[in-house]
Amino acid sequence: MDKLIPICILVVIIIIGFISKVADLSSINKRIEFTSSYREKFIKFIKKIIEEHICDNTIYQELTADVKAMQYELGEDGEYAYMTDNLRGVAVRGYQLLINFLPETRGIINGRNNSILAERYKNQIHDCEDMFIRHLGTLESQWKSVRKGLLNPFSSFAEGTKVIILSPLILLSWFGFVPVEKTDRAKKNMFIKLLNVLVTILGFAATIITIVVGWNDFWDIVFKFFK
Repeated sequence: MDKLIPICILVVIIIIGFISKVADLSSINKRIEFTSSYREKFIKFIKKIIEEHICDNTIYQELTADVKAMQYELGEDGEYAYMTDNLRGVAVRGYQLLINFLPETRGIINGRNNSILAERYKNQIHDCEDMFIRHLGTLESQWKSVRKGLLNPFSSFAEGTKVIILSPLILLSWFGFVPVEKTDRAKKNMFIKLLNVLVTILGFAATIITIVVGWNDFWDIVFKFFK
C-alpha cells in the first residue's frame, strides 16, 4: 500500500502534464487560425489599396479592432529590434510594426505619386508580410514541439510539475486578479524554467526512490537525513 501512494502521485502529475499539453495544442491551433485570418484580411485590404486605389473602411475597422491583440500575438516576430525613421526623425527600439503601420495605410493612395513615400510603404508592406509568415512558422514549430512530447511520460511529468508550480498564478489569472499577459511572461521566465527543471529532476528521482523503498521508508530516510 505504501508503494501505491507514490505511484498514484506520479500518474496524477503525468496526467496533469498531458492535459496541459493537449490544452496547449488547442491554444496554438486557435492562435494559428487567428493569425492566418488576420493576415488574409490584411492582404485583401492592401491589395484593394494597391490595385484598385480603394481604402475599404469595413476591413480597416475589422483590422483596427483586433490590431492590439494581433500585435501582442506576434510578440518579437512583429517588432524591429531597432528602427530609424528618417521622415519623422526618430529612432526607437522594439518598434511594433503592425500597430504603427496600419494607420499609415490610409495614406498610401495619396502618397503613391511620391517616390519616397511609395518606397517606404512598399518596404513596410513586405515587412508585414514577412512578419506574418515568420510568426506562423514560429507557431508551427511550437505545435510540433508540444506534439512530439505529448506521449513522453517524462515530458508530461515536467509539464505537470510546471503547472503545479504556477498554479497559484494560473488560478489568480482565471479569476481575473492577474492579467493573462503576466502569467504568459511567468511561463517564459528563466528563473521559473530553472526551478521547474530542478523540481522535476528531484521530484522524479524522489518518486522512483519512494516506489522502490516504499512510502514510509522513504520518509524515514528523509527525516534521518535532516536530523
